[in-house]
Amino acid sequence: MDVPGVQVPVPVLVLVLAVAIDLVSGEMPNAAHPVVWLGTLIHRISGWCERTDKRYHRICGLVLVLICVSCAYLTGVLLTLLAERHSLIGIVLMAYFLKSTFSIRSLVSSSNLIYRDLSANDIESARKDLIALVSRDARELDEPKIASAAIESTAENYVDSILSPVLYFAVFGLPGALVYKAVNTLDSMVGYRNEQFSAIGFASAKLDDIANWIPARLSVLFILLPSFRFSPGSALRVCLRDHALPPSPNSGYPMAMVAGALGCRLEKPGSYVLGDEYPDPSPRHILQANRIVMLASFLLVAAVVVCCWVCGMVIKYA
Repeated sequence: MDVPGVQVPVPVLVLVLAVAIDLVSGEMPNAAHPVVWLGTLIHRISGWCERTDKRYHRICGLVLVLICVSCAYLTGVLLTLLAERHSLIGIVLMAYFLKSTFSIRSLVSSSNLIYRDLSANDIESARKDLIALVSRDARELDEPKIASAAIESTAENYVDSILSPVLYFAVFGLPGALVYKAVNTLDSMVGYRNEQFSAIGFASAKLDDIANWIPARLSVLFILLPSFRFSPGSALRVCLRDHALPPSPNSGYPMAMVAGALGCRLEKPGSYVLGDEYPDPSPRHILQANRIVMLASFLLVAAVVVCCWVCGMVIKYA
C-alpha cells in the first residue's frame, strides 16, 4: 500500500512520523492520550470486578482483558481502513495512535532528571523524581541505589515502552501495536501480585509475560550493538549468567545486558543483584545507559523501516 505519487510504503511513513512526533513533542497531554483513555476504561471495569464475588475474580479479569484488547484491536483496524480510503488523514491518525504506544524521549528525559538531581547532590529530589520511573519505595535509597533503579528502569522499559510496540507494529500493523499496549497497560494497572489484584490481574500479568517473551530476548541483539562503545563481551557474559535472577521472566535480559556493558552493579534491595562483581553505579552511568537505549531505539526503527520497505516492494512487484 503506497501513498499516491510517493514510492514509500505506508507503514514506513506511519512509523517515521510517529517517531518524529515522539522526539519533538514527548509525552501527549493526558486529555488527548489514547493510553490514558484506555486506563480510564480499565479503572472502571476493574472497579466492577472488585465488587463481584472473589470466586469469580479470575473470570472477571479475563473479561477485562477481552474487552480492552477488543477495543484496541478494533481501533487499529478502523484507523488502518481509514488510511486506505483517505491516505493523509489516515496516516496522521495512525501515526498519532502508534506514537501513544511507545515513548523514547520521555523515558530518557525521566532518567536524565535523576542524573541532574544526583549531580547536584539533591538526594531528596532524586528520590521524589524516581517515583515516576519505578514502583519501589525510594525513601531510604542512597545515591548508588537511586542510580541503579534509574538504570534498571531505563533498560527494562526499553522493551516495554519501545521495542515491543514497534516490533508488534512491524509484524501485525497498528492493531498489533495497540493490542500490545492494551496488554501492557493492563499489566501495569492490575497485574500486581497483591491481595487486591492477584486474581483479577492474573490473566493480564500472564499475557504481558507472553507478549514480551520474544521482544525481551531480541533486546539482547539491539543493546549489544551500542554496547560496542563500552564492553559487549561483558554485556553478553552478565546477561547469560544473571538474566534469570529478577522475578520477571523478561526484564532480566535488557537489565543484565546494560549492567555488563557499563560494568556497574545493579541491585534491587531484597530481590536481585546483576553484575555483582562490579562497583555500584554513579550518576554518569545513567547517561551512559540512556545513550545505549537511544542508540538501540534508533537501530530498531531503522531495522523496521528497512524490513517494511523491502516487504512493501516485494508485495508490490510480486
